[in-house]
Amino acid sequence: MFCPNCGKQIKDNDNFCRYCGSDLRVNVEDFSANNNQEYVVHHYQPEKMEYNHQPNNDEPEYKLPDENSEELVLCDIKKHWMALFWPVVLTPVFFIYFWFIFLNTHSFFSWVIVALLLILIVYPIMRYNSDKIVITTKYAHIKIGVLNPEEVDIPLSRLGMLEVSQTTVGRILDYGTVSFAHNSERFEYGYIEAPEELQYIIDNPARFVDEVLNEEEPV
Repeated sequence: MFCPNCGKQIKDNDNFCRYCGSDLRVNVEDFSANNNQEYVVHHYQPEKMEYNHQPNNDEPEYKLPDENSEELVLCDIKKHWMALFWPVVLTPVFFIYFWFIFLNTHSFFSWVIVALLLILIVYPIMRYNSDKIVITTKYAHIKIGVLNPEEVDIPLSRLGMLEVSQTTVGRILDYGTVSFAHNSERFEYGYIEAPEELQYIIDNPARFVDEVLNEEEPV
């Protein structure tokens, strides 16, 4: 034990320091009191926050036009230029083959190749001009095919049956495919331009109709 006043070593049971005379009883009591002091540990617990999703009452409710109202055309879904990719690529191949090979051989095999090239060139061009998706205030009029086209009229209230998908290349070049089931058959309408715009219509047709009609109102 050491004296708290002079720092010299003393006996543990001494009441007074033999060197400086300091009263050791007071220091021992203080030391014991400090050692017996109770420490209260306060654990901080943040209040639990309750997140209640409140609906946005400011968003207006959109309603589809009445069935007896006039049917107006709102938009025509365009086809992407990628629908003509193969005709553009194969057209020079066709002319090169026709001029340098077909005219010199006239074999059955060369006729088959010419016919296949023509089909691969002409058919996509015909589909590009014949396929239609027209959105009106009542329906989505869809036409798919050339010789015997399939025409489907989907009410806007059932527009959710349309599914928009994109491949990796489609996301890069901004085109996609629309697929839907009708009369137990599955149809695909490919190479639509800006598929996110059609998806916007599908998500809320009534909102889209309201926005387009308000834009067309004269100021």
